[in-house]
Amino acid sequence: MAQAGLLNSVVGIIHIFLQPLLGYVSDRTARSYLVMIGPILTCLGATFLPSSPTYGMALFLVGLWGVGSATFHPQGHGGVGHVVPQEKLTVSLAIFSVAGNIGVTISPLFAVALAKIVGVEKIPYIAIVPVLILAIAIYRYMPVLSEEAAEFPKNQGGLFHSLFSVLGVIYPVWMVSMARDATSQGIRFFLPIRIVSEGGNISMVGTILFLIMLCSTIAMLISGKLSDRWGKVRVLIFVLIAGPICMIPAAYIGGKTSIILYILGTSLLNSSMPITAAVAQEQVPHSRGMASSIVMGLSWGVANLLTGPLGKLGDVFGITSTMLVVAALPLLALPMVFMKSFRSAE
Repeated sequence: MAQAGLLNSVVGIIHIFLQPLLGYVSDRTARSYLVMIGPILTCLGATFLPSSPTYGMALFLVGLWGVGSATFHPQGHGGVGHVVPQEKLTVSLAIFSVAGNIGVTISPLFAVALAKIVGVEKIPYIAIVPVLILAIAIYRYMPVLSEEAAEFPKNQGGLFHSLFSVLGVIYPVWMVSMARDATSQGIRFFLPIRIVSEGGNISMVGTILFLIMLCSTIAMLISGKLSDRWGKVRVLIFVLIAGPICMIPAAYIGGKTSIILYILGTSLLNSSMPITAAVAQEQVPHSRGMASSIVMGLSWGVANLLTGPLGKLGDVFGITSTMLVVAALPLLALPMVFMKSFRSAE
């Protein structure tokens, strides 16, 4: 269990330290190299992992997987802001996130199908083909994400200067993102424990987690469209309040009603992902990659590390108290929405 936990932690740590670096790099080139290289590295790490002969090799492959993901996302999210009109940024980021969720959902089915057809050992050589085709297509048809490369600031200092200058502008957005991600990951981590403790089985857990992902995907599309029509801040305030309103009572009740409330509340919170990403990019339009790395990668990685202290809280006070704290976290970040970064987003 400890070794499996370390493998899971590796990806979060990589995102914390590597995404800001690669966000910095992506802001200094208009070329699409990172969105081409990232999926290739991710595919190699993920597909060679099942046949890894040793734990050390498995650790390396998980690291490669994490590096690929961290390479792709800053330029991927930032690139959306360069290729779509400003008034359609939120819904476009929602579509981008939905595509990722669909990939996560069908990838296990794809892997099982390949294993049955060609065997586990040959999966990497087959799975890499569509990824390479995609990379070639990007190189051929979208070699440059923005024609504004010549206008990108070149004298903003180094990595840390860029990181802290961007963070100084968008830190309210980052805090909202971190609270949301901590709640989302906390629900996905602790809800299965509660379900099993109440007599549920692994099949029930899998079904509920799938429903959370499915409903979150649909909610992102809805919130993206509503945000571009009615305003990002209004929609964000609604989901930050409505999500906890659903989940706080769910901590005290059981049965199907509790599960429905958790699915609804988590989906509402997750629907804010394209909103916070859009607000962050709008505040620092010449550092879209760095902004995306902070409110997506850095916030996700820090939230991942918070599951440890929350687990300790559960050991001391019980699962109900832990679920209550997890559900209430977005309310603690709600005052951030009224700060300058969000006011100027309207």
